[in-house]
Amino acid sequence: MIIKDIVVHLIDKQADSGQSTLSLSQQSIAASPTLEHFLEELNKVYNSKPSKVFGSFADSEGEIDNSLKSSHILLNSYLKKQTSFIDYTQQSMNLLKHYIDQTGKATGGYIVFVNYTLFGSDFMLIAMLNNVAGVAVDSNLGINNINYLDISKLHLAARIDLSLWQDDAESGRYISMIRGKESNKLSEYFRKFIGSDETINSKQETSELLTAVSRFCDTNIQDDDTKSQFKQKAADFCLEQADKGQNVVLKDFSGYVADSAVDDFMNYVKSEQFSLSDEISPNKTVIRRFNKISGRNQQVSITINEEALGDTVIYDADKETLTLSDLPATLKAQLLNR
Repeated sequence: MIIKDIVVHLIDKQADSGQSTLSLSQQSIAASPTLEHFLEELNKVYNSKPSKVFGSFADSEGEIDNSLKSSHILLNSYLKKQTSFIDYTQQSMNLLKHYIDQTGKATGGYIVFVNYTLFGSDFMLIAMLNNVAGVAVDSNLGINNINYLDISKLHLAARIDLSLWQDDAESGRYISMIRGKESNKLSEYFRKFIGSDETINSKQETSELLTAVSRFCDTNIQDDDTKSQFKQKAADFCLEQADKGQNVVLKDFSGYVADSAVDDFMNYVKSEQFSLSDEISPNKTVIRRFNKISGRNQQVSITINEEALGDTVIYDADKETLTLSDLPATLKAQLLNR
């Protein structure tokens, strides 16, 4: 990761209060090992968030008063070097204030703006973080109270693929966003601030891709072991890309999963029955549930990998029973201790 510019501003607002207050930095933060580690962790947490939405800059003309410019205009001005990074972020904070003041339950936080390069592409990450109280041991082995930014509970964030925006503005997916656990109404102000139209949902498109994989297997593969291996390779590939924070490129995915049947698979998933883009953003929650059978009642909850059926898991349809073998050691230990 190459850090170009980074700054942190503060927007302070109490829930149910009308107006927020801004505390704006006047200069970028100097590079340091601590800063690099912070951004690596922030990027890692962002990549790990499962429910991202994707979109592009929407036409916000008429939504903002005359004293404010929309996010894409401000960002474009910065990229064209018509304004400095600090000016861009300060004007963006005034835009954020405009929207957060209209949301009664919303509260503020620290807003991190960082322009960086990763894997040859330029990005702008805008993240809202909150301080939390903690304790630390000092050099004299004393224990002191400290406040720190809680990266693990990333509040709200958006990442703009600047390279994709400039190279292919019609792609419709150069902005990704995550949302906290607030209601959609509470986090809507952040979407308006970013100016994204949210056209794509990672959970939906991941489900669509894996549905295509399952149907292809059912239609074209007779051998159960081969079918299971095909599905497992699909899940492994998607998880690996998700861990890297990268999209699943359908051509690369097909070459890895389908191997010699890559043309047949590509023709199948690109047919009219599926609505798949050339690239999708993998959703970890959907991937981890793929190729699994599960169910529960008031007393039992069971999740089984499909490849275990007929092997370590035997289902008798007539008796409606499951027979399990090769039990996990932890489960056996608990049963013996009952």
